[in-house]
Amino acid sequence: MLTIIYKRKKCIGCNSCVLVCPLFFSMSKIDGKSVLLKSIKKKENYILKGIDNVFFNNLIKAKKICPVKIINIVKY
Repeated sequence: MLTIIYKRKKCIGCNSCVLVCPLFFSMSKIDGKSVLLKSIKKKENYILKGIDNVFFNNLIKAKKICPVKIINIVKY
């Protein structure tokens, strides 16, 4: 199982994560930043737990392509 930790406050709205991983990310029409879908806000981060390992490669692509390095993937 996987957990995504996303630091939305630091997002620059480049849309890269949405392009490589649209199942988990979309762009906000309100502020132009990326949104981690179905996530829960905890302090400054947005967290999505319980993701199946089959999505690992796509999530790693989103993590690597992010120019400000605000996406973290944790395996457990």
